[in-house]
Amino acid sequence: MSPSPKNNPENTMEILKTIHKIMQDKKCEEIAVLNLESVHSYLSYFLICTVNSAVQANAVAREIKKALKGFKLPHKETDKTGTSSSSGWTLLDYGEFIVHIMTPEKREYYNLDRLWRDAERIELS
Repeated sequence: MSPSPKNNPENTMEILKTIHKIMQDKKCEEIAVLNLESVHSYLSYFLICTVNSAVQANAVAREIKKALKGFKLPHKETDKTGTSSSSGWTLLDYGEFIVHIMTPEKREYYNLDRLWRDAERIELS
């Protein structure tokens, strides 16, 4: 079994950069990477982005899943909202990495950026 990303800072940064690059390549907007380690006991990172359609959300989720297979992270297929065109929010749970792919309406309504405002924002550009 490979070491947990939490125990390997280089691996953690590689995963964050991989997800961030996919979000950029797929034309996601308002990409945010939040380090939750100082404000939550078992979550480490939220990666949040805004998409303009279900098609775009599905493409982003598919690419992230494909890219992260090599890291052998635990992945829960129990998305809170699924990937239907009506949900507006796709959640990918990789344990300490949680990816939120949201429409502008869902992002504004749930406002995870405000909810987790005490978390450190990481710039990966």
